[in-house]
Amino acid sequence: MILFVYIFIMLSFSGVSGGVLDDDTDFGIPGELNKNNNEDTECSLSTDNDLLNLLNFKLKKFDPNPKDRSEIGENPLTPDEVNQNSIRFYAEQLKEVEPIRIQIETFTSMGGDTLGALISRSSKILLKHPEQCKFFSLYGDQIIGKYQMSFEKILSLYASAVNNNNNIAQEFIRTQLTPSVMSVDDALRALYDDYGYQQNVIESLLPEDVKVLFFGDNQLLNVADVAESKLLAFSLLGGKVSKKEEIFVFAPESKKGLLGSNETVVVSTTGKIYEIPLLNIPLALNVLRSLGFNAKIILLKHLYIDNSSYCMVGDAGIWYHFTNDVKQMGCDFLSNTINSIQTGTLNMTKDYVQFKQSIDRVLEIVNKP
Repeated sequence: MILFVYIFIMLSFSGVSGGVLDDDTDFGIPGELNKNNNEDTECSLSTDNDLLNLLNFKLKKFDPNPKDRSEIGENPLTPDEVNQNSIRFYAEQLKEVEPIRIQIETFTSMGGDTLGALISRSSKILLKHPEQCKFFSLYGDQIIGKYQMSFEKILSLYASAVNNNNNIAQEFIRTQLTPSVMSVDDALRALYDDYGYQQNVIESLLPEDVKVLFFGDNQLLNVADVAESKLLAFSLLGGKVSKKEEIFVFAPESKKGLLGSNETVVVSTTGKIYEIPLLNIPLALNVLRSLGFNAKIILLKHLYIDNSSYCMVGDAGIWYHFTNDVKQMGCDFLSNTINSIQTGTLNMTKDYVQFKQSIDRVLEIVNKP
């Protein structure tokens, strides 16, 4: 009987241990589960109710010039002293309150009395970095520290701050945020989007002297120049490029008689060909060069198409398309330029002698294996 019980126990134990799949066990890499749990806890955000409860927390109002101070003949407080004392005054009332963690997007969307209430309770507010598990601390109306994040996120936050008249967030973004490194293809893709942000948002990111330098005394930013101005803002915020690549811009010597759309052909050293709409070429070249790119322009007045046809600027600066002996007004500059780049016939233009070095480099880049 004892032998039977012993065999039964051993078989049961063996069956349990042998029948459990690895995925069903509670065992894993030591510390890994705790690590994940800790990260989730460290990055967690407070609920909207938590934030509302803090904003509704009753605070005694700070008096910058209390009666007892004036009665004993002390001088009035300076603005800095008023600011420091008010921060301490409100922090003392909140010392038993739990801190609140909110997204920085929530903060930039605040304005008016709501923002004022939040600033009074700044000692209990932490703002989460939108792309990392980091939190910004508030000290009165100051956000502490300098941080890096993607340029698109910076623009999104700044647009929210401008539209909500949140001057505190605007100043923080202008002076304490640095854009992440941008590649040459990121820069060229940024030139596509003229309508992604309002003019006033980009304008307010640019200092007055910069606006005069790039846009003249009237300082008016055209809608079609918003994309170029975004890259200018990137540079002014301290943004850097990953590598100082070459960029080649193809433009017609004349715009008379051009057919088709209004894109500009741009080639990067990564071999990609871009068709950028409404490009302000002089402004784009200045901005790209200010970022450190070696940006060059190739002005064409003749385009080889095939053995029997070509486009060329003729009388009065008008583009004509020639097929054998037939001459027609107009030329599809965009399509024919891209075709000559891709087929390797760009060097058959009559402008080759003038732009030989740049044309050879473009063909080398685009046609490399």
